[in-house]
Order: sequence, then structure tokens, then C-alpha cells
Amino acid sequence: SKDFDPDTMLDKVGLANQTTMYKKETRAIGQMMQKAMMKKFGPVDAKDHYWEFDTICDATQERQDAIHELVEKSDDLGLDFILVVGGWDSSNTAHLLEIPQKAGVRSFHINKSDCIGADNTITHRTMAGEIVTEKFIEDWGKDVVMGVTSGASTPDKAVQDSLSSIFLLKKVHAGED
Repeated sequence: SKDFDPDTMLDKVGLANQTTMYKKETRAIGQMMQKAMMKKFGPVDAKDHYWEFDTICDATQERQDAIHELVEKSDDLGLDFILVVGGWDSSNTAHLLEIPQKAGVRSFHINKSDCIGADNTITHRTMAGEIVTEKFIEDWGKDVVMGVTSGASTPDKAVQDSLSSIFLLKKVHAGED
């Protein structure tokens, strides 16, 4: 509020972030808050005025780390794209898409296998939140090399169905170009 003065009114702070935030971002926020409390109350008394709770989901962090590693190796692997499967409103899934897109790696975020069309289109969500449909498999004459990940709460069946749709699409269009 406009009348809030942290120098005189802020006495205690607890930090519990959304479980799907990046650990690095969470640590940076925590360090900033801890430094502010140390500055105000001194190093000894800061512990009585600042608490931090580890709320980061390990599965989410493991997936983010794996996608970072995959992106780093994408050229060596000859990766055509990364498929991210999960809810369009999922923050954790959006972060998984953000990693390859920021690195310039072709990537698609779908929420279900029906997003992969028999006409070689994919309806997917961009980092900007737009839902777009575009040509999917670029070269039917070569093997498709893809990375696949999913949001922490995405059912395995959603991933399996999405992969089955891609395999079927490739089989149907084999020999085309």
C-alpha cells in the first residue's frame, strides 16, 4: 500500500515461492531479502526476522536441468525440435518451453496429443501465450530427432499418446517430401 514504509513497518519476512519457480531465481530473491534483514537487524538477529522455506519441487528442477543439458547438446544431437507436453496454464510447463526457445531451439508446447494433426500441423502455445498452428515435420526423408519433456504433473499417458501421434504421422508420410 502507498503508506507502507518497510524501514519502520517491516519486522519479519517469510519466503515461500511457487514450487515451479527456478531455484536460481528463488535463491536470488531469498538472498536479497536476507541481506535486507541483516542490514536492518544485524547478522545475529536477522535469523529472528527472516525465514525461508524450501518449496521448490525436485521433479520440476530435474526437468529444467535436463532441458538445459539437452539444449546445450542440441547441435551435436542434430535435434529437430523439443516437444513439451503439459497443461497450457502450467507455470512449470511454460518454464520448460522457455528454456529451449530462449536458446533458439525449435520447440513446441502442446497440452494433448490431438494438437498433432494428420495434415502435418501442430497446434501449440508460444512463450507469448499465443496458440498457433504451423507445419510440423520439416523433412520426411530423414529420421526425426526430438527431445521430449513434460510438466511435473502431466500424466505419462499424455506423453505416450503424443509420441504415438508423431510416430504414426511419420509412418503415414514416409517417402514424401
